[in-house]
Amino acid sequence: MQPIVFEGFAEDCTITGKVTMFGDRLTDFLNGQERFRLHHVVCHSLADGHEAAIDSLSVLRSELLCVVATGPRGSEKQRISLSTARLQAHIGPYLILGRLHTAPGSDVMSSVLKREPMIPLTHATIAYEQAGAIVARDVPTIILNRMQVDWITPTSDAATIFPDTEIRSPYTAKLLKDFTGGTM
Repeated sequence: MQPIVFEGFAEDCTITGKVTMFGDRLTDFLNGQERFRLHHVVCHSLADGHEAAIDSLSVLRSELLCVVATGPRGSEKQRISLSTARLQAHIGPYLILGRLHTAPGSDVMSSVLKREPMIPLTHATIAYEQAGAIVARDVPTIILNRMQVDWITPTSDAATIFPDTEIRSPYTAKLLKDFTGGTM
């Protein structure tokens, strides 16, 4: 098996390197084990942008918040036609927008909760702050660790398409300050 480029996002840094993947897709590889080894690793601090190079690093899946999908896409013969729903998620310091592929007519949020820990979102954008600057990147597919998600919700256009979908948002709690000028 040939090593593939690895680009991951942890709580305090981004991680690039190489990983020897077994299987047809990176999503399946990440879901198939709790720990894996990266080689020729460079970690970039989110706090100040400094980088640290490491020859080899053992990573737990639970330490990864998300990963950019690279490598083979799996067998075309096994692909089936699916519907997509646009989702927005917040995970650690990252805000992610992407398309979740689901069975037609299925409940999107229920589908998220029933899946394995690592979930691919296509046509994705990831945004975060690094060394005081906002970084926003579009990537073909990002693999989200649903076990680490702070919140996830359909975007407004998805909410109108899926009116019965439960909205999960960090903004459901009562606000502490009323900016309308009224009394609390």
